[in-house]
Amino acid sequence: MFGAKVLLGVQLGQSAALYCRVSTADQTCARQERDLRAFAKKAGYKVVGVWKETASGVKDERAERKKVLALAQSRKVDVILVTELT
Repeated sequence: MFGAKVLLGVQLGQSAALYCRVSTADQTCARQERDLRAFAKKAGYKVVGVWKETASGVKDERAERKKVLALAQSRKVDVILVTELT
C-alpha cells in the first residue's frame, strides 16, 4: 500500500470520493482503487463513489477530475482521496 498516514481529526463516516487516473489505455486503475478503498476503510471514510479516467497528467481538461472537484466545492463530499498528485 502507498505510504499514506491517517490524519488526526477525521471523523468516522465522513464521505470520500476516490479519484483514479492513468496515463494510457493499457494501464488500469485497479491498484489505485484497491489502495484507496483500503485507506478509506482504515481512516473511517464512507466511500460515495469512484471516478476513473485515462488522461495525461499534464492536461488540464480532465472531465472526471472536474466532476470530483465540483462535488467537493459544493460540499457533497468531505474529501477526495488520490494515490498521488501529478
